[in-house]
Amino acid sequence: MTTSKNNRSLVCLRAVALLFGTFFVAVLPVRAANDWTYYAANAAGNPTNVACIVKGDWIVEVDIMTLNKGMFSPKHILASASDGILDFRDLHIDGTAITDMNIRQGNLWQDANVVEFYANHVTTFNEIFGRSTANSRIVHLASDTLTTIGSRYVSLTNLVFNYPNATTWSAQFHNCSLTNDVSEIVPPYIQKFTTSPGNLGAGVIGELVLTNLCELSDQVGCLFPAGVPSGRIKFTGTTLNGQPFRMPTPNALRDVELIATNATEITYRYVMNVGVTNMVLDIPNVTSVGSDARLPIPTDAKSSVWFYNAPNYPTVVTNLLKNVTAVASNKNQDKYCTIYCSKKQGWAALAAPLEGDYENALAPAGCFGVLVNNKGRAAWMVHRASPYDKSGLAIFVR
Repeated sequence: MTTSKNNRSLVCLRAVALLFGTFFVAVLPVRAANDWTYYAANAAGNPTNVACIVKGDWIVEVDIMTLNKGMFSPKHILASASDGILDFRDLHIDGTAITDMNIRQGNLWQDANVVEFYANHVTTFNEIFGRSTANSRIVHLASDTLTTIGSRYVSLTNLVFNYPNATTWSAQFHNCSLTNDVSEIVPPYIQKFTTSPGNLGAGVIGELVLTNLCELSDQVGCLFPAGVPSGRIKFTGTTLNGQPFRMPTPNALRDVELIATNATEITYRYVMNVGVTNMVLDIPNVTSVGSDARLPIPTDAKSSVWFYNAPNYPTVVTNLLKNVTAVASNKNQDKYCTIYCSKKQGWAALAAPLEGDYENALAPAGCFGVLVNNKGRAAWMVHRASPYDKSGLAIFVR
C-alpha cells in the first residue's frame, strides 16, 4: 500500500504527539510577505547598473528619489518572469512595507511581459501599458485614497477596481474585451461620470447598480456595457442628461429601474438601439422632458413600464412614451406596451376608456383604460399597487 505525502505528514504529527505528550500545536505555514530586494545603482549583486528591486526573475527599475521619500514609483520593467504575473500587493522592500504606490510612468511597460498585474495601496495610477500592448490581460487595483477611477486601459480581459473612496469615473478603454462582473469594474457608489463605461466589452456580465449617481457630463455616452442585462440606478441630481441609453448594438439590456425623486428635468439624448422590455420609474418631481428624451423601450415591441409615482405632470408621461407605436388598438398582441400604475395615485385621469369589443376582449387583466399619445392609443394602463399607496386600518366613529 502506498502512503501519500499528506498521510505521511499526519503520521509524523501523531508520532510527535506520542513522544512529547497528548497535546501538541501544529504551526501552519504563513504566506510570506511580498518582499523584494533593493539594489542601488552599481551596487554589489545588482544585476543591472540602475537602482532596482528584484524578486525571482522580475527586475524593476525604481525612482530612487521617491523611494527615499517613502513612495514607490516603478519605472521600466527590465526583466520579467515567464508567467508574466507581476504582483505588487502588500509590497515590501527589504522588509519595509510600501503604503504609497505611485504607478505613473506612462507607456514604459508596453514592451514588458506583464500578462497580469496586481497592486494595492495605490496613490497614483496613470496609463502604463500603451495602446500597442498585446500581453496585458488582467489588472486588479486597490486604493484607499484615490477618489477618481481614471487612466486608460488596453487589451484587458479582466479588470477589478477596489476603490472604496472613489466618487468620479473618468476611465477610458481601448480594445478591451472584459469578461468579469460589472460590479467589480464600476463600483455602485460612483457619483459622477465624465467618460462612458459602456465600452467595456460585450462579455461583461451582471447588473449595473448605481446608488448615488448625481451627475452625467453632457457628452458621456452609454452607461451600460453591451453584455449587461439589467441596471438599477438611483439618480440624486436634479437634471438627468448625458447619453445613458445610447446603446451599442447588439446589447443585452432588458430591465432598468430608475429612481430619481429629486429630478426635475430629463434631458438626456441619443436614445439608440434600445430594447428594454421592463422598466420601473419613480420620477415624482420631473416637470420637463427634453425633445430627444424618451424611455429606452422599443417603439414596436412588447414592453412594460411601472410608474411608482403619481402622474403629477401628465405631459411628462406622454412625452417619455412619445415613440411608442399605437398598437393597443390594432390587435397586435405581440407588439404593445403596458403601463403599470396605481389608480390610488390618480392615474385613472389619464386613461381613455376602452373602445369596441376588441379592446375589451384583448385588454390584460386589471386594465382600466388606454394611454393616448401623439401616435394614438398607445398603451394599456393596468392597475398595480404603488409604494406610495396609503395603507393601514381606518376606524370610522359614528
